[in-house]
Amino acid sequence: MRTYLHTCMNNQSTISTKASTFSFTATRHLMIKSGFCALVLTCILFSQFAYSAPTSIQLIAPAHEATIRNTQGQVHISWVAHAKANVVYEIYLDDVLKKTTPHTEMALTGVERGAHSIYLQVKDKSGKVIAVSHTHTIYVHQNSKLFR
Repeated sequence: MRTYLHTCMNNQSTISTKASTFSFTATRHLMIKSGFCALVLTCILFSQFAYSAPTSIQLIAPAHEATIRNTQGQVHISWVAHAKANVVYEIYLDDVLKKTTPHTEMALTGVERGAHSIYLQVKDKSGKVIAVSHTHTIYVHQNSKLFR
């Protein structure tokens, strides 16, 4: 397909295939060529929707086994997602759903000291889980309640 697209883009006078080369008169060639280019570009555009990359999600922050020192128990979470439109992200802390958001970053508050696991799920508009991130373990350190 790249050969055809390259031929269309360079405005050459022949269209090459592996088996043979066809030549046309200038007028007929331009008509066929423009129609062929339109067909190729249409196929490319529609094939990207049909063969789009599968939905995926990657938790960026906090890093796996990160230590978070925060007196308020705030944990800032961000991720990268390759997802279709109209999806929501669910944030799980210690296997408990904490928040649902359409955005790719969020802050959790009130996270107690200790080790915690965080992972995300991507759900489509019908509520079906279409991707799950890897689980990250984080360690939250806080001052003693006596020093707050």
